[in-house]
Amino acid sequence: MGVLNWKNNCRGKENQIRELQESCGLPRAIAAILAARNIAPADVDAFLDPRLAKLSDPYRFPGIEIAAKRLWDAIINKEPILIHGDYDTDGITASALLSLVLRKNGAEVFSFIPHRFDDGYGFTPESLEKALAHMPGCKVLVTVDCGITSCDAVDVAISRGIDVIITDHHEASNELPKAIALINPKIYPELEDMHLLSGVGSAFKLSHAFVKYGRAHNLGGFGTKLEEVMDYIALGTVADIVPILGENRIMVKYGIEILRKQLRPGVRALSESINLKHDLMPTDITFKLAPRINAAGRVGDANIALELLESDNIVEAYRFAGELEKFNRIRQNKEQEIYREAKKQIENNLAWSSEYVILVAGRDWHQGVIGIVASRLARDYNRPAIVLTIQGDNAYGSGRSVGSLNFVEVLGNAAHVLERYGGHPMAVGIGLRADRLTAFFEIINESIKNVISKEDLVQYISYDEDMQVSDLDMEIFKYMDKLAPFGHSNPKPLFRFNELTILSAKQIKGNHVRGVMRDRTGRIEFIMFNMSIDKFPTGCVDVLATPQVNYNYNAGAPQLNIAYIAEHEVL
Repeated sequence: MGVLNWKNNCRGKENQIRELQESCGLPRAIAAILAARNIAPADVDAFLDPRLAKLSDPYRFPGIEIAAKRLWDAIINKEPILIHGDYDTDGITASALLSLVLRKNGAEVFSFIPHRFDDGYGFTPESLEKALAHMPGCKVLVTVDCGITSCDAVDVAISRGIDVIITDHHEASNELPKAIALINPKIYPELEDMHLLSGVGSAFKLSHAFVKYGRAHNLGGFGTKLEEVMDYIALGTVADIVPILGENRIMVKYGIEILRKQLRPGVRALSESINLKHDLMPTDITFKLAPRINAAGRVGDANIALELLESDNIVEAYRFAGELEKFNRIRQNKEQEIYREAKKQIENNLAWSSEYVILVAGRDWHQGVIGIVASRLARDYNRPAIVLTIQGDNAYGSGRSVGSLNFVEVLGNAAHVLERYGGHPMAVGIGLRADRLTAFFEIINESIKNVISKEDLVQYISYDEDMQVSDLDMEIFKYMDKLAPFGHSNPKPLFRFNELTILSAKQIKGNHVRGVMRDRTGRIEFIMFNMSIDKFPTGCVDVLATPQVNYNYNAGAPQLNIAYIAEHEVL
């Protein structure tokens, strides 16, 4: 399906733009970008200047001081600490981060990463028993990126004399586990500004509280520099596609800077194996690093990815990176195979365009890649998508949402036909009996229909605001770097320029097009990547483009990096 619309994110926000211009002294283009992201004038300074000093006090989390004290008591009493993680990038980085901070302060730590197929998702009584086999004397257990719905597992742990600390960021159920501390911002209304944290972000809050408690009580933590673990946070946060706003923005900004230095042998080995340079961007995490880290848990053993990130030996790290590359190739092949079959199912269903959710299922589809296929289908069809694998009498799968639809909430309407479900608004996991698939589809399709409209299912590319060439004076480029890092909820700025005349265009090396265009207010250079000159339109066009400074061909000159182009009369 092609793009059907270009949508102006600032439509109806002219008053907000004007207020940002007047109260903050911003150029209109920058004010429009901030208005499109709903940044209020009072928050502009924090947005443009994200600093570690602006991270909030971790003690805002109820119970976190109790958790910090228990971890220090374990260190003092030489009690081993067990970390129960998860097998995706968010869970793996959370395990590596917390483990590193605890070990640096004298703790004996073991990280258990469950196997996707042998153990299933989350902290369960079965995964607890398996984890305890590695650390039978455990008296303290910390979950990362899981556990907020694990009431049964926590009860079993308590019966075994184990104190449990939950760190998570997923949606909770009606009943909360009886852990000594629940460090999940989503269960505390007063922590609404923290609701966007990833699993590794919640684990960092515990780490911060742990270090703060140790210093305050003269127990330790004095040599622990928490900024040094921001690379783990950047990896996990960007990979989990949570908003790069608020505290996430601060941590990702500093984490990206550390990742670029490639100080960890594992990061260096993985980066070099895929020819990733030192100018690493968040998109490199999304499309290059995270898929390889995730591949271990999808088709192999997630512990390989954990060992890579924790390795302090470059030779060993190269070996782990090579294994991840093999896992990733297997993942790509299996994903493409299922994707083709899923697309065929959809296209053979003549009614799909009138339905509000995509649901496909296949016998023995590889469970490790169906979540990726669901993401691709949701993007292709601009609908919530659920992909299930049928194994025996049961079906297991993943769902991905679109727009502002909270998938967890709508799944609640189908709880009576599901064996299990959980996750967060944009990504869920479900399990049900295969003979209930039809009933499940009917319920979920109707539930989604009641909360979104057909207009919500129309595909579009959103942009920040309509601009003219004359709006792009050099002053705006003083701000462009300050808008980074870019990611979910803070995409790279994109403006629409209308009725442009192409003055010149030529093919350049690498199959790109470079040239000059003008509107009625001025002329400007442009570049469009991955575009053949024979497919490049002529005459009057509209474009969506990111303004940037060209330091290569014409040092210091503004240019448009064109993302989309169309003949003017078509729109």
